[in-house]
Amino acid sequence: MTTLAAADAVARPSLHGHLHLVASAGSEGRTQITRQSFRAPFHISKPYWDGAVLQVQVVNPTAGILEGDRLELEARVEPGAALLVTTPAAARAFMMRSGAAACRQVLGVAAGGWLEYQPEPLYPHRDADYVQATRLEVDVGGEAAYFDALAPGRVGRGERWAWRRLRVSLDVHYGGEPVLRECLDGDGSALAAAAEMHRTPDAFFGTLVLMTERLRADDPVWEAVRALHGGGRWVGASALRRGGWVVRVIAPGGQALRDTVADLRRLLAAALPGLASDLRKL
Repeated sequence: MTTLAAADAVARPSLHGHLHLVASAGSEGRTQITRQSFRAPFHISKPYWDGAVLQVQVVNPTAGILEGDRLELEARVEPGAALLVTTPAAARAFMMRSGAAACRQVLGVAAGGWLEYQPEPLYPHRDADYVQATRLEVDVGGEAAYFDALAPGRVGRGERWAWRRLRVSLDVHYGGEPVLRECLDGDGSALAAAAEMHRTPDAFFGTLVLMTERLRADDPVWEAVRALHGGGRWVGASALRRGGWVVRVIAPGGQALRDTVADLRRLLAAALPGLASDLRKL
């Protein structure tokens, strides 16, 4: 006789998917995908070369991230290549009755390579339990812009900060040395309190990590970046111990976050031309 637990497990199948990409410089300096492998729920649209950067849209053809899903994303940029990895829509971690879902991301950039990782925000639904661990490895002479954003949940459904547990970690290495390690671990209460403290109860939290040696502490761009602070937006920047910078953003809504990211990319593109690439989103 089938037990209720077994029947429930059958009713909620999970996916173990992966996406592996390697981008290399081809003829005439044009970047191309030289190695790729993917399995549901990952899918990629046809890469688009805009004359400077190869854009890859990562698509999840399922409803979103479900209980028991195990996801793995690896991308490597070789010398002379320039790659932009983005998504056309937000990631959604759905309600999970008892188990959890997990995603492991490993991003690597060789000397002379450029990587921008620019996904849409993560929306954790009520009672979601989700683990995301990211490792960014940049060789000396390589450059990267890594962006990560978190929504407060489905505000329209009254689900502010209602996830059960969220564990999001980021480890950044430059030239083989650790330069940043951070982790968010807990239910939504801590971020709810932070949002209230910043007078933005529906806040979106964003982090931009820039790995480059082109920017100095006295570069005028930082004054322009900090000038974005205000009007309900909180923006700050600080230097890593070596090789890079961190920009933190708290925005009063999804569109405000999108506008702030566009402003950051525009300001920083003078020093980092890869950020001038059009994200090609409606």
